[in-house]
Amino acid sequence: MRNGRIRKNLEKYIEKSRFSNVAKSVRRLFFNHLDKSMKERGHFHVDQMYGSGSGVLIRFEGIFFLLTARHVILNNIPGEFQNESPFWISAKFQGQWDSLHSFLFPKFIWNIGELIKDTLDPTDASDVCLVELFHPQQYHQPDHFIEIRDRHSVLTREEHFEGQFLLVSGYPFEQNEFHFDPIGEYTHSTSLNRHTIPGIFSPEKPFGFISFDAVDADIQHENVTGMSGGVVCNVQPKANQVKLAGIPVSAGDNKCRFIPAYVFIDAILNYKNSSCRVVDPISAAEVNLDDILKLHLDYLHNFGPENLRGSPEGSSS
Repeated sequence: MRNGRIRKNLEKYIEKSRFSNVAKSVRRLFFNHLDKSMKERGHFHVDQMYGSGSGVLIRFEGIFFLLTARHVILNNIPGEFQNESPFWISAKFQGQWDSLHSFLFPKFIWNIGELIKDTLDPTDASDVCLVELFHPQQYHQPDHFIEIRDRHSVLTREEHFEGQFLLVSGYPFEQNEFHFDPIGEYTHSTSLNRHTIPGIFSPEKPFGFISFDAVDADIQHENVTGMSGGVVCNVQPKANQVKLAGIPVSAGDNKCRFIPAYVFIDAILNYKNSSCRVVDPISAAEVNLDDILKLHLDYLHNFGPENLRGSPEGSSS
């Protein structure tokens, strides 16, 4: 009887944690290809979306960033960037896509992994990067993200323990693949399905891993491809007690290896000391105030309070 009550409470805590602000800070990356550049075509147009990967939306010192695994970017864009906005994420946890303003676009990629000195063999502790994003417009602000203030904004080393329940959350490709059957004016489509897997922390020098054996799961690499860079968080009785524990970087054979947040939190706090790669050249261009004013007025004309338009929500769950 007592064991049944404990299990019921645990299931309730897992469900609360799965829908916590931290867990819902996870975002899917949408990589894109253009047959013609903006300069050739005269405007930005995506010809094909592709790839997979997850990230964590955070805010630090008023700036939005996407925290993700470095290999997510490199595997999907192995060479030079193909255009000024080679990948996007949705501003909101649940997709409400009324325009391009519903997405956040990359500005710089900060190589914060080079600031990390910890060794977590067989996990590469430096497999992490921080994507600085262009600031969202007034009526398209993100709804779920992690506010980073100091080292205690994430799960500390001391807060990890053997047998600890952790959740791995992200967007596996097998549940978010692209379909290339035309639908009306659209050439292809995709789903937006978040997947969350509970597991138990198992210490192993120099750190440890998440085991799915204890929850009767059968998790293989093909089931979690695309979840790299997503959220690992702890399980708590109250959703507002949940903290970011790290980001997953590899999984298979019923275990997941992740980079703990306490390893990269100092790198986030000192990101400006890392090298930086420009994604969108406009971020380094001279600002034209007249152009900015025109864009802002156009935005208010289309999305001001008297013109706000609703749209169907995506299937993020």
